[in-house]
Amino acid sequence: MDTPRPDQLSLGACFARYEWAAEEVEPDVWRATFTTEQEREFDVFVVRDAAWVHFAVSPLVSGVEAACRGRLWDSLLRLNQQARLVYFAVDDDDDVNLLVELPANGFTYAQFAVAMDQLTAAVSYLADELQRMATDPAYHSPRLPGPKRTGSA
Repeated sequence: MDTPRPDQLSLGACFARYEWAAEEVEPDVWRATFTTEQEREFDVFVVRDAAWVHFAVSPLVSGVEAACRGRLWDSLLRLNQQARLVYFAVDDDDDVNLLVELPANGFTYAQFAVAMDQLTAAVSYLADELQRMATDPAYHSPRLPGPKRTGSA
């Protein structure tokens, strides 16, 4: 891995200024844990490479039931179109992750803070709804976009 330039803002300094405890689990890979108002804990990972600073709440949702996948994936795609800065992705285990990617060139603390604010706000607002939608085939969330309905009512 490339050695950071002396003018490159450190992720550790960003977490300290944001007033969050974080640990560097590998070089340029940081992990912090936060708790929502609903008392759920989530890990956020921040990884810096030569070109990008990657943020991930992973997993945001896990244990997706087969009967729920289609509706959940449809809602996530619709959320991706509506969301700003954050986006959803599904990994090989069918876990849903919430992501942000910012260019490493010129990366600032202000960008770090906006990314963290957007991630935590989205988790607080959507995590419980998405988890319920992932495990209850009959659940229709008022917070989440549903499939487009066709035909007359």
